[in-house]
Amino acid sequence: MPAHNVVVHIDRQERHTFPGANLGSHLASLAGLATADQLLLEVEGEIDVPIATDDVIFIRGGERFSIGPTVAGVPDNPVRRRALHFKLNDKPFEHHVDKLQHAKMTAAELKHVAGEEDVDLWADLDDVADVLVADGSRIVLQNEDKFFTVKREHDDRFYDVTVLLDGEDHATRFPVELTVQEAIKKSLAPKDRPQVTDFSMVDRNLGTAPLPMNSTLQAAGVRDGHLLSITRNNGGGGARK
Repeated sequence: MPAHNVVVHIDRQERHTFPGANLGSHLASLAGLATADQLLLEVEGEIDVPIATDDVIFIRGGERFSIGPTVAGVPDNPVRRRALHFKLNDKPFEHHVDKLQHAKMTAAELKHVAGEEDVDLWADLDDVADVLVADGSRIVLQNEDKFFTVKREHDDRFYDVTVLLDGEDHATRFPVELTVQEAIKKSLAPKDRPQVTDFSMVDRNLGTAPLPMNSTLQAAGVRDGHLLSITRNNGGGGARK
C-alpha cells in the first residue's frame, strides 16, 4: 500500500491523496464537485483536460486541477498541440506523434499504436507497487508516465483477479502456483514488502477467513474474477468496507 500521501492542488486548495493510480471519481470526491461542475487537469500550453469519473491518472504529487462548469460541446478528450514524451518499454513515445493526438488513450489503444497487441500493459511507478492497466481503462497521459509491456499468457496458468488494498482496487494477474504470501508481497508497495507477514489475504468470493500463507492460490481456491482483499493483521490500513 502507498506509504504516504502526496499533495495535489484542486481549485487552489491543497488536497491529500495516495500516489499512483487515482480514478477520476476519487479526485472528484476530494474536490467536492457540484453536479454541474467538472474537474480539469491543468496543462501548461494545452487545453486543460476534463477528468471523467472512470478515467485513470497516475499521481506523483504537485498536480494542479481546476473546477469549471460542464459545458456542452467542450471535448472530453481534447486534441493536444504538442507531442507527449512519456515512455513505453524504456523508450520515448513521441515518435508516434502522428497517431497520438489526444490527451487520453485506453491501454488497448496505447498497445495498438506501439504495435503490440498480445501483451499486458503495466504502469511503472516509483516508490509504489506497479499497476496492471486493464485494456479498457482510459489513461490521462502525462509526460512523466512510464509503461512497460509483458507477454500475455492464454492458458490456465494465470488468474485475473481484483486486489483490494488500502481502499483501492486494482486488476492483477497472478500465476496459479504463486503462494498467498508471494501474492501479498507482489501487491504491496516496496517499503512494506519486508513486513509481508504482517498482512493477510481474504478471497471475498470464498468467505471471510484468511487464506493460508504457504498455500498456492490454486490450492487455496482462488479462481479467475475473484476479489482478493489484503489487510494488515493489526487492523491498520485495510480494505474498503
